[in-house]
Amino acid sequence: MSKNIEGVGEVELPSTLKEKLKNFWYHYKWHSVIALVLVIALLVCTLQLCKKESYDTYILYAGSKSIGRTAEGGDVAEIETVISSLKKVTDDFDGDGTVKVNFTNYFFLSANEAQNTENYNDALLANDRKALSGALEHSEYYLVLISKSVYEQYHKVGDSELFADLTSYKNINPSAEYYRDNAILLSSVDASKLPGLSGLPEDTLICIRYPSSLGGKSKEHKELFENAKRVLLNILSVDLT
Repeated sequence: MSKNIEGVGEVELPSTLKEKLKNFWYHYKWHSVIALVLVIALLVCTLQLCKKESYDTYILYAGSKSIGRTAEGGDVAEIETVISSLKKVTDDFDGDGTVKVNFTNYFFLSANEAQNTENYNDALLANDRKALSGALEHSEYYLVLISKSVYEQYHKVGDSELFADLTSYKNINPSAEYYRDNAILLSSVDASKLPGLSGLPEDTLICIRYPSSLGGKSKEHKELFENAKRVLLNILSVDLT
């Protein structure tokens, strides 16, 4: 089949499917390759989002305790012991039949603490300090276990408090000691005796972060904020006597 194109003359047009595909590939090869790459990338991202594991609560620790992530000789890693205890005070909020806790920890020393501490990892301290600020302001970690030095450095964001007022919990556990109205001393409650948690420093505080103005208003974050308050209630209700 041919066609007369003005200024070009008689041009042979592909007639069979094979010829048409070959002609299309010749003219649109790179367009097709780019489109295919974009489709694959979109598919991979979609599958990863669909496979994102759901957690009942997110809990963060930041302080002078470096929590071990590995174990030798068949022992349980220290971080696994901490998570196991945190599961005991967490409810199955999503109703999937399994209690899942996402726990992360950051090594933090104030300048004064660093002067009085030997053999700490400078690189770990620098990396964790850099990551901690973002985690405390914009993340899913609403229940936080932090040292007093972390509290003093981060409890204010501009003129606003980063942590929620906890005085309404005083009737739950009258023996709980408050460092400030928005911070409870972990060592003053029985939950501090649970395996893993018992190894945290004496100055560890329990706080609940307010949702951030950036992403904290979503339904997911509102639910995680409420879950954190429920976990705190469970922590204060632990009675090991």
